[in-house]
Amino acid sequence: MNQPNVTSAETIAAELADLENIVSTLLGSKTHSEEALIDEIAKYRAVTGPHLSDSDCNQLTRKLIRRLNIDVEQGVAVFDQDFKPWLDDKRHELTWDRWLTYKQWLLTVKRPWRVVDKMDLLTQELLDFAGDPSLAGPWARRGLVIGDVQSGKTSTYLGLLNKAADAGYRLVIVLAGNTESLRQQTQARIDEGFIGRDSRLKVARAGSGPSSERFIGVGAIRKDLAKASGMTTVMRDFRKSSQEATNITVTLDQPQPYVFVLKKNKSVLQALTDWLSEQPLTAGQLDIPLLLLDDESDYASVNTREDTNPTAINSAIRDILKMFSRSSYVGFTATPFANIFIDHETDNDLFPRDFIYSLESPNNYVGSEAIFGTTDHANSSAVLDLDDAEESFPIGHKSSYEVSAIPDSLRAALRTFLIANAIRDVRGHDEPRSMLINVSRYKKVQARVYELVEEELSGLRNSIQLHSVNYSNGVPNVDVDLLRSTFREMYADVGVSWEEVLDALPGAVTDIRAQLFNSDRDKKLEEAGIPWDRPKRLVAVGGDVLSRGLTLEGLITSYFYRNVQASDTLLQMARWFGYRDGYEDLCRLWIDPAVAADYRFVASSIDDLRRDLRLMHSQKLTPEHFGLAVRKHPGSLLVTAKNKMKATETRHQRISLLAKRIETTKLSKDHAIIDGNYRALERLIDTLEETRVTRTRTRRGYHRWQHSPKSIVSDFLGSFRAHHTDEVFSQSAISSFVSHTQSPLMQTWDVVLVNGERTTPDGQSAETTLGGITFYPPSRGMTVGSGGELRVSGSSSRLAGSDDLRNLVDEATADRVTQEFKLKFPGKAVPEHDFYAHLARPTLLIYALKPKTTPEGKKRIELDTTSLVVAIKLAIPGDPIDVYNTSTDVEYVINTVAQRLWFVEYADDASDEDIDD
Repeated sequence: MNQPNVTSAETIAAELADLENIVSTLLGSKTHSEEALIDEIAKYRAVTGPHLSDSDCNQLTRKLIRRLNIDVEQGVAVFDQDFKPWLDDKRHELTWDRWLTYKQWLLTVKRPWRVVDKMDLLTQELLDFAGDPSLAGPWARRGLVIGDVQSGKTSTYLGLLNKAADAGYRLVIVLAGNTESLRQQTQARIDEGFIGRDSRLKVARAGSGPSSERFIGVGAIRKDLAKASGMTTVMRDFRKSSQEATNITVTLDQPQPYVFVLKKNKSVLQALTDWLSEQPLTAGQLDIPLLLLDDESDYASVNTREDTNPTAINSAIRDILKMFSRSSYVGFTATPFANIFIDHETDNDLFPRDFIYSLESPNNYVGSEAIFGTTDHANSSAVLDLDDAEESFPIGHKSSYEVSAIPDSLRAALRTFLIANAIRDVRGHDEPRSMLINVSRYKKVQARVYELVEEELSGLRNSIQLHSVNYSNGVPNVDVDLLRSTFREMYADVGVSWEEVLDALPGAVTDIRAQLFNSDRDKKLEEAGIPWDRPKRLVAVGGDVLSRGLTLEGLITSYFYRNVQASDTLLQMARWFGYRDGYEDLCRLWIDPAVAADYRFVASSIDDLRRDLRLMHSQKLTPEHFGLAVRKHPGSLLVTAKNKMKATETRHQRISLLAKRIETTKLSKDHAIIDGNYRALERLIDTLEETRVTRTRTRRGYHRWQHSPKSIVSDFLGSFRAHHTDEVFSQSAISSFVSHTQSPLMQTWDVVLVNGERTTPDGQSAETTLGGITFYPPSRGMTVGSGGELRVSGSSSRLAGSDDLRNLVDEATADRVTQEFKLKFPGKAVPEHDFYAHLARPTLLIYALKPKTTPEGKKRIELDTTSLVVAIKLAIPGDPIDVYNTSTDVEYVINTVAQRLWFVEYADDASDEDIDD
């Protein structure tokens, strides 16, 4: 892989400013599509910004979408072939009072009108898919909406709720995660955006007198619409005591909807089922149209057992839906893996058989690519490597572990948060700010970390308040010295001086408070019936309770040291994604570089699935097709975390190799294994040469053995050993498959030995001889992950270069594929998956790597071997959405041993009461 030249930050900033001025002037004040904006940036990038990366241009795109009138993408759906649209015929007959009020409120709170207009179109589509509430029963619809973490899904489903109520849905149930903190947060949002009254003033206890009412949100705009019956409040979920106090009969002629905001809790859902069973029934069912919105629907709602013995939450949701003759279930999630594993042939389960809708986030959304970059181009401007956390918070620690002190990196993160608060004050911001600290899943450990953080905060606060004035007059202080050093390291170029920060610090830190978030605290909130009182300036310390849907407003600083490799769990822990308008340049994330690489991989897996969904949409395929595609995606192996499987369960999981990224990025650093892989490569080359397999050169000069028998490839794969945390290559499944497959596609292979640079950094020839042939070993940075694995490419999670596959096809084909992609997506680099279909044969790419010299300041990797480090990539031609093609399906056996090896953090025997869940 060619390494980019180092360009100064000043050059990048100047080129970005020039490009911004040109594009802004050309587009002016008229409305343009997002595609047109990307096209203009791409057109002038070559002249004005030759040193700009794709990541730089993506950030500029997000910035200009906020400034200019840019029409953002809406999303795509796949749906059942029997779907009959109904809303177009009826929408002019309906009165959209609730929606128009909600729309007005969104504009009042400064939502961009273009975003609100897009939400109008989006919620129109979602309501169409959800079903016509006036249609006589029986009918039951199931759907799924996929959006990014922290991307505004709540605003979207509030828009859907308002339109659904206008259309005639009379009972609404919102399942708001599994914690009281999250339920309260969701209830407050629904009070504001749908009910219109502050339920914190309502005491839901029998015998209490009437309470005062305060109209908020949509209710402050139209009090006459704030009449929905809120069956839960911020302080109280729906329990037996609520039933006794709520003598309400649900009827069709009720003009306003009934609204429940519930936790995914067995007793809560049973209380609702009991209450519903006492309502007037027709033929054993309620004849009232129900809309059930399941937020974080991949969590707890999915049945992880046999259908004859479903999990409690899954069974309770199904029971509620069965009580209605007309019902629509719509799940919302950012990680759709688990939802798609639901058996689509089980009639009454929650598989989204009717529709799956993928939302597009606006470009001012700060997601995985904005923070981490991509697997091809890592971005680390706001990401700081954690290299001292292991001593304080060892990965795989037990619940009894005693934390004696916090590491220097966490102290630096706390100082950074204090300084960022001061900068925001200087900028005139008054919105809430927060910091996240997540280093353990155990409540006792979290509590000790919280104590140490409080102690550190108190010391910093006292030093600032007592010494900042004297410091500005030349009186030294150690803590203020550290704050100044931190400012210069983190924020020297944000347009605010140290003198301004020092002057603002005393006022900025006065109200900063630390809070501990775990399930014990959550239970206290529920038992006491009190609302969660969040400081406007908050340092949140916790674990998994922080990781599911909970929004930390104004999140600036994040400190994360966890080893969670399951795709859905990992992505949901990313509270640092979201909207950061006005302070994105202040956001900082401390994280282990190996975990950052995992985020890039998970994000690319989700992108793969969304790309597949867009292709399926264009080919009019159905949710069943998408479900099969997800199940067979290599990333699906990561979903089977120990806490989603029975302890004794052995699961057989099939993945497809067709047009998927199958490569080793987790290798063993054991010298015996490295040497063994190198010898296996020598034997492979010897065998290819001895059997006179045709050897040619690719366009880039790589050695390529064409039409190699599958037996030779299988023997090599059987000898090759990856690290045991590599989910795809840690078993012998692939080598066994290659050996036994009867697919005509897989009988002969191409084997390619990939070259790197021809000269070393000091100008010497990099030529190496192996098996009698000469080549140039690629050079890669390597780090050691928290599981002891050798991570290829350091902060990236890629082995192959971004254009390695492009150079395996002929030049005419490569040019044609590139032109076709550029027409559809101007300004973007052609992804490698567009070249899979054009490969002549399945290809084994071999990378005999020379580890790079470790950069100054980083831990040196000692491999104790002189062998090159062998890594491999498989590239199988084909159509990734040809879900019924089983010719390249490989079966894995996932048992408790595999779980323990893959999911380090879950490999212990702690009792449930120790774990923050």
